[in-house]
Amino acid sequence: MHYVTDTSHCGLPTLLSLAIALAVAPPVALAAEVAATQQQVLRFDIPAQSLDAALSAFSAVTRTQVLVPAELTRNQLSPGISGSYAQTEALSRLLAGTGLAARFVDGDTVTLERPAGDQNDAVQLGATTVSGQSLGITTEGSGSYTTGQTAAATRLPLTLRETPQSVSVITRQQMDDQGLQNISDVLQQTPGIKVNQENSEGYTFYARGFEVQNFQVDGISSLSSDGGTLRDNYSIGNSLIYDRVEVLKGATGLVNGAGYPSAVINMVRKRPTSEFKGHAAIGAGSWDKYRSEVDISGPLTEGGAVRGRMVAGTEEHQSYIDHLKGEQNVFYGILEADLSDDTTVAVGYDLQKNYNDGSTTGSLPAFFADGREARFSRSSNAADKWAYRNQDTQRAFAEVEQTLANDWSIKAVVSTRQYKSRELISGINSQAINTDNSAVHGFLWGESSKFNVDSSEKSFDAQAKGPYQLFGRSHDLVLGYGYNRTDTVTRRYDGLTDELIDDVFNWDNNATKPARFDWWNRFNIDARQKIAYMATVLKPTGRLSLVLGARVTDYQWQIETLNALGSRGKFQSTVSGEVTPYVGATFVLDDHHSVYASYTDIFKPQAYSRGIDGKPIDPLTGESYEVGIKGEYFDSRLNASLALFELHQDNVADERSDGNGDSYNVPIQGVKTRGVELEMSGEPVERLQVQAGYVYQESHDADGKRESTDQPQHMLKLAGNYRLPGDWQRLTVGGNLQWQSSTYFVPGDWYSVVGDPKFEQKAYTLVGLVAGYDFSTQLKGTLNINNLFDKHYYSGLGNYDTVYWGAPRNLMATVKYSF
Repeated sequence: MHYVTDTSHCGLPTLLSLAIALAVAPPVALAAEVAATQQQVLRFDIPAQSLDAALSAFSAVTRTQVLVPAELTRNQLSPGISGSYAQTEALSRLLAGTGLAARFVDGDTVTLERPAGDQNDAVQLGATTVSGQSLGITTEGSGSYTTGQTAAATRLPLTLRETPQSVSVITRQQMDDQGLQNISDVLQQTPGIKVNQENSEGYTFYARGFEVQNFQVDGISSLSSDGGTLRDNYSIGNSLIYDRVEVLKGATGLVNGAGYPSAVINMVRKRPTSEFKGHAAIGAGSWDKYRSEVDISGPLTEGGAVRGRMVAGTEEHQSYIDHLKGEQNVFYGILEADLSDDTTVAVGYDLQKNYNDGSTTGSLPAFFADGREARFSRSSNAADKWAYRNQDTQRAFAEVEQTLANDWSIKAVVSTRQYKSRELISGINSQAINTDNSAVHGFLWGESSKFNVDSSEKSFDAQAKGPYQLFGRSHDLVLGYGYNRTDTVTRRYDGLTDELIDDVFNWDNNATKPARFDWWNRFNIDARQKIAYMATVLKPTGRLSLVLGARVTDYQWQIETLNALGSRGKFQSTVSGEVTPYVGATFVLDDHHSVYASYTDIFKPQAYSRGIDGKPIDPLTGESYEVGIKGEYFDSRLNASLALFELHQDNVADERSDGNGDSYNVPIQGVKTRGVELEMSGEPVERLQVQAGYVYQESHDADGKRESTDQPQHMLKLAGNYRLPGDWQRLTVGGNLQWQSSTYFVPGDWYSVVGDPKFEQKAYTLVGLVAGYDFSTQLKGTLNINNLFDKHYYSGLGNYDTVYWGAPRNLMATVKYSF
């Protein structure tokens, strides 16, 4: 029988036996036994619950007896734990926020105590004290807003302090606390990331002044064929299926193939657990928003060699925007099996559906033809009520991981992604509004358009990693190869409708729907990429670590076009053997601080950015530099960083009009971006979890002209949650704050407007509140209030020279039952 023993009810013989054992045990033998126990790695799946129940579950898994006075655990809650950990780390995570420390008495017995002071390294009679609120790479169940490790920069698991680049991690706990239901919500709270709402369903993400087009799932890169389809695919993603979202900022010289120097976004899926667990939740919010979700995980065979997990969710909603409504569905399933002690295989599948009516392409026109700004109400919709956008994404993967001798491992993953979009675009044209309040209707003059997009991606990634010895010291190495192929077909159909809207401020969003749609054109894009990469972490001294690596890229892109007039086009871009080096270094200053520096080349083919001759412009090239200092405090429960960065870029695409309704790109040379970024995440004081960040950035071309004016030069983000102490510990309170400096855009040269107008959004602040209450160890209620002070602001600026109103004050109430 495995149990937690309450010493207040222990018989005298039990306590006496324990005292004798401590007194007479040979110190060396006892130390060896304790050390062996501490190093044993087991799989834990213990949900958030009372501390007594969590310790009982820990005892059942480890077959360890836990002795604890009842008064120490009374009314205490544990955040739980999920994943594979050494026993000491697992126990420290279960004790997170309790103020208690654990002490291994021998290989089978642990006691809990409340330290009189800082006794994190105390050793008594061979017993080891565990205070570590240490964190692993998996964030689910940690209760933390930070992580212990990430492989985002090098594909090698490093702590944030060891990583020579800026990395932000939004954990499962933060997503749950703050009500971050979609990837766009997650990135809205990510330090250094600007989220720009392009239309009613689409978002563009920016970091360090430039668009983010690099997306990964479980560390495996996706290849963009046209710049927008991949972004649209992931920006709508439901966050329910993910353990965490990692954002590596700056040029991603090792972990990604071709990509902008802004950032890479890595979405890490949840994994099966060896113990049965799960939850079900329902929620209701403003504008008839209703959500439900279920997450079930556990062993499928006795002993847990085969494990599975199923996650599903659904949502229906209206909107603060007239005639806009939609529904979303998500499903994720995964099976994981240990074929032997050294071999694990997994297969998984996820499906995301996003169907919306009243959908917009851009949004509300920003100007009148005479240069005045147009001011619509927040409820105004630029689309016809019969417009729609329906998007489906399906992904499947299979992986095998083999543990080898000497702590080496190899892992191979094959995956597929199918994306389908069906949309009907119709409404107010983004061109300037006439001075009599009339405007062009339709995607073009008097036309509505259907766009059917089908995209298919196949990917393969294999890597080997492990330690090696050189000059008497241990170092780490990773070698890998990746292949991606993406095929995208876009078909456009046009139909005749009303040519003019008489008054855009007073119309019924119900123009004449075309009786028929005729095929107009087709785009076929084939993109392929092969990468080989190597990285090593050299440790020439105990304080100095060097990260050296390189990526070799082969890239091929081809587009074929055909329209109803019989006009054909074919363009291609090929790059072979492009080498991208990466150099990084960290130096440990003391027990809490390290300084670092990193450099990588920038290289990104721009095949879909065509020049005035119709051919792709040259690849984006440049260099990325970053230096900084990082801190790690309170047994790694709090991470902080300060970074200075500079990017040099050539061939930055600048879109222009050819005067005939089409656009082309001009490559801009000598673009420089400089900035500073500060971030803090984790537990600065007991029971408080925070994620905070500030960034300053500025971009200029070779002539000193400011670039990326639609991106703020200053951004501040703060999110936090606090569990009250004592008799109030069932209650959590928190919130979030987002502030940004002013931004502006000027209309494109295809825009028919008098003068040289500029649309400016002044600096603004958004505030949200969070409150939660634990009705029991299994039942919890949460209330999220967004835009508390009902601030009027634009969440989207500049897409097709339009603006998109941000959401007014709204709330969401959720009840969650865990089991």
